[in-house]
Amino acid sequence: MASSSPNSLTTVLAAFGALIATSYAYNIFSFLYLFLFHRSTISRYLQPASSSATSSTSELRSWALITGASDGIGVGFAHELASEGFNIILHGRSPTKLATVEAALKAQYPHISTRLFVLDAYPCSVPAIDDYVRGLAKDGLCIRVLVNNIGGGALVSPTFQPLARRTAEEVQKLFDLNVGFPTLLTRALLPVMQEPSLVLNLGSFVSHIPGPWMTVYAGSKAFNMSWSRSLGVELRAEGKDVEVMGLVVGEVQSGGHPGPVGLVMCSSRTLARSALDKVGCGRHTVAPWWRHAAILAAVLCLPEALLNWSMVRTTRGMVEEEKRLLEVDKRNL
Repeated sequence: MASSSPNSLTTVLAAFGALIATSYAYNIFSFLYLFLFHRSTISRYLQPASSSATSSTSELRSWALITGASDGIGVGFAHELASEGFNIILHGRSPTKLATVEAALKAQYPHISTRLFVLDAYPCSVPAIDDYVRGLAKDGLCIRVLVNNIGGGALVSPTFQPLARRTAEEVQKLFDLNVGFPTLLTRALLPVMQEPSLVLNLGSFVSHIPGPWMTVYAGSKAFNMSWSRSLGVELRAEGKDVEVMGLVVGEVQSGGHPGPVGLVMCSSRTLARSALDKVGCGRHTVAPWWRHAAILAAVLCLPEALLNWSMVRTTRGMVEEEKRLLEVDKRNL
């Protein structure tokens, strides 16, 4: 009996090691498949409208509604979807900025149709959202893609602030921008979208890792990822042909986030293209750009205490840099 104990322990340890090795091998294979071998199924959402209408041929094509499409990632998605042949609905709060984006799209993709959806996400107006969606349904548009890109902290300043110092209005703005508007728009739009259809929800690294001094924003992005998973499973359980995918995004070059494209930062077009390339992968959440995915995977391997310490250290540096820039702006006024 005593001699068999070491053998039993060896067997258990060997099995445990094999399980760990299998898990790592699966994760590596899954990563390689997703970024090297998977082929996007975005074209399945370009099917013609199922009902007859008196609109022009281009109007009968599938439409994609992109929120926060005045600049940055939203513009990237607009161009990438237009290049695929989708008609585009551009949402934003600035008619002037949207008109500029619309003009660029029409010049580069003259075969598509465009529309503007001008509405401020804060305060979030349920009647305004519902009225606009009813108008789309009345016009018989074949809406197949929704990109919930709107979000961030543009409505509050400074970006980094302890929760106790946030005003109630600032918290509400962050909720409306990152949670309220996307959720309410999706709720209103799902019944009028023609299947098969696609919903993409923008998230952030801080939906998976700690975000000190940006707790409301981080919590909102975590909501978006959990919501994407739950909504995707719910729609599948109800027999709906609606693909829902949450996009975990790291640093992306945009008007509000300038910086050189490099090892950790991609362009808005690259992010949008990478996201569309992952359509049909079967995942409800994904980091679409391979470098972001690799970085996130490496960061999540860190012990929690080390991860927390590194995030505090990194974010504190960002807080100080933002303070410095705000002081420069004040002196230049």
